[in-house]
Amino acid sequence: MFRDAAKEVRYHPGRIIATLVAIAISIGFMAAVSVFITTQQDAMGKGMALTTSRADIVVHINQGKRGVTGQQITEAIAKVPGVKLAERSSGNYLPIGSETRTVHTQAFVVPDERFRWAPLAEGAWPTAANQIALSSQLAERLGVRVGDSVDVGGQPLTVSGTTDDAPSIFFQVAYLSGTAFEAAAREQVNYADWLVDVDGDPAATLDQVRSAVAPLVVGPDEQSYAGEDGKNLEISTGKDAQSASVKEVTGEFDVMKYMLWAFSAIAALVGLIIIANTFTILLAQRRRQIGLLRAVGATGSQVRRRFLAEAVLLGTLGSALGLVLGTGMAWAGATFTRATYWGLSFPWTELAVEFALGILLTVLAAILPALRATRVAPLEALQPVATSEQQRRASVVRAIICGAFVLVGAGLAWYSLDAPVGDGVSVLRGPIVSALLGAILIAIGVLFGAVLFIPTVLRLMGKVFGLFGATPRLAAINTVRNPKRAAATASALILACGLIITLQVGSATAEKTVLKEIANTYPVDVTVAANGFGSTEKDAQTGISQQNLDKLDSVGNVTARATMSGGAVTSTDAVHVSTVVALDPQMRRITDVVPSSLGDDRVLLPKQYKAGTKVTLKGNGQTVTLTGTPSKALEGGMAVVSPDTMRKLVAKPSPQLVWMKMADLEDMGTTMTQLDRMSQNGEVWVSGSAMNAFMIKRVLNILMMITTGLLGVAVLIALIGVSNTLGLSVIERSRESALLRALGMQKGSLRVMLLVEALMLGLAGVLVGTLAGAFFGWLGIRSVLRQASIEAPMQFGINWPMTLGLIAIAVLSASLASVLPGRRAASATPTEALAEE
Repeated sequence: MFRDAAKEVRYHPGRIIATLVAIAISIGFMAAVSVFITTQQDAMGKGMALTTSRADIVVHINQGKRGVTGQQITEAIAKVPGVKLAERSSGNYLPIGSETRTVHTQAFVVPDERFRWAPLAEGAWPTAANQIALSSQLAERLGVRVGDSVDVGGQPLTVSGTTDDAPSIFFQVAYLSGTAFEAAAREQVNYADWLVDVDGDPAATLDQVRSAVAPLVVGPDEQSYAGEDGKNLEISTGKDAQSASVKEVTGEFDVMKYMLWAFSAIAALVGLIIIANTFTILLAQRRRQIGLLRAVGATGSQVRRRFLAEAVLLGTLGSALGLVLGTGMAWAGATFTRATYWGLSFPWTELAVEFALGILLTVLAAILPALRATRVAPLEALQPVATSEQQRRASVVRAIICGAFVLVGAGLAWYSLDAPVGDGVSVLRGPIVSALLGAILIAIGVLFGAVLFIPTVLRLMGKVFGLFGATPRLAAINTVRNPKRAAATASALILACGLIITLQVGSATAEKTVLKEIANTYPVDVTVAANGFGSTEKDAQTGISQQNLDKLDSVGNVTARATMSGGAVTSTDAVHVSTVVALDPQMRRITDVVPSSLGDDRVLLPKQYKAGTKVTLKGNGQTVTLTGTPSKALEGGMAVVSPDTMRKLVAKPSPQLVWMKMADLEDMGTTMTQLDRMSQNGEVWVSGSAMNAFMIKRVLNILMMITTGLLGVAVLIALIGVSNTLGLSVIERSRESALLRALGMQKGSLRVMLLVEALMLGLAGVLVGTLAGAFFGWLGIRSVLRQASIEAPMQFGINWPMTLGLIAIAVLSASLASVLPGRRAASATPTEALAEE
């Protein structure tokens, strides 16, 4: 049986290409996810464990006793017999900037040579407070070399050397001299590690080290910052500490892996539909062989076993090809993230399951076509179109079942619009669960009921295409000659495109709604304030320095700017006001929520205060009592008073607040970089709706690109189905095509006919998928807003560039899918085709 299957594959390789491609893409996606995630989590774990990689023992303390310093703990460990060296592993996250860019970096104190995990590449280790060593990758990103200067938290430091640290896109490494953290050594210990070098077996020294350190650590019965296991003191060997780091990262990456597997499942589902269609093509090509086998005495079960053996063989070949393809994709992704520095990691158990799953999916997809092909009489061989009576009965049953799914789903969707929320209401009764169940039921009804409405959609499209001549009219008729196969092809596209549009509409709607709410809540695009809002007298006297004001002049993408002067005050009431600025006419250029004038007895307060609130302010030896008006434009301890009141309370006003209006909120990249570098020196504080809006848009755009790319695999598999459907159509209509050629139809016209069929099938699936996806995206965001009790009015949005791009890709791919079937139909001579059967 398997020998015959192998011969069939070997002698007719052209028949199996489409099936292999569909299987390979589906399994390749799964394998790529498994290998990439495993490689990445191993690389991250090993990278995080580098600091302890040279230590025999690692001591972790969550909280030391009051008055106990890091130096005391170091001395206590060093006195333990067998300990050769004990050193605190010190570090912090710091922004390091050059003239071109700023990178947030994990900076360590240069460890003792015994514990150093990376060698020098060039230069020397830093020995003075004004020196720093950078990893070679960080130095390249910053565009600096040994001897250049970099900005670290507002302080210029000289690059003394570069190191050969493991490359990564997630974190960068730098090294400072011990003097940079001298103050930390004298402070109370909270969440710190010590590296220990010992003679002999580290495990034999663990208890002695624990006994030496335990008296210096807060006990379990005291208030503490205990770890997840409730312990303040954790001591382990270096190997155990590294294993724990890898396990911690593994847990974090599992969430991402499961999410990616969900996309893999979608691709596999689409692949299942396409593989079933592909097997229908294979069996149609061999209708003579099936009829002959049945005629000479082969039973239906014998023929089915032979075809299922071929399915097992094709599944094995396709899955093997998918594993190779997936490994290549994982290698490309890991190369981008620099994880290949540690080598690829293969989760053999997962890969074995995926290999078996590929075979199982292929066999499942082949069962139904094989049953249909072998249950008919030998002379019928393979006539896939059922009688009109069979079609009518099947349509009635399908309409009842699918209609019930859609109606129940629509009811749940309607219920989700007003579902109860709040304390005491079960999540299962909430809008999200109702909307999700409703969407699933509607989707099932639409997908399984596609055979009922897709022919109607195709007929309507055929009227449009028919306006362009006889050939398109004939193509429109051909698309509905086999409704089941046309519906199966369209269903694959409906599923894949519908999911993409759901995400696009959901993302665009969420973005539009959130940005509208941000603009209403924070009407000022960018706010730059003196750090601390003048909470100390020094802040009030300094304000925003002239140097920083000059930097603001160079910030691009700004259409208007207002600078307000004031100073520090104190408030004696429940209202917290630390800084006042004078109302300036320029403020109205930024936002219209600020009044054009303000009485001497009035004060604008942040929005959390009620109108009419009385506040007493003191400053410059003066005391005034004012009536407050809340304003969305203010936050923190800032208040706006009239110019006369400000001069009364502040002796020497200085710039305290700058508002800016952006020209284009879509182009905030450079502006964000400039403002971020200004805020890193600690002199100013930057906020505003533009900053929040930019971050939200960037996150949503990145997520949208990732999910669209992942679901694009499903679209690719679905478009293979379009080519398969056309291939089957060409096989079934070979005599008809030959007759058309004999009557004078040119080869080009035959190709055009198949092109129109491909376009109609592709557009039908994309059209229905787009409409369904738009509804599901709207329903999802509506339910999320209601579940979160957000009263902001929802702003429906759609990402037109991505949506139109998806339609364009579908049209182009459908056109390409018609090339091979069209060539096959046009290459057959009329006499040969008419002579068949």
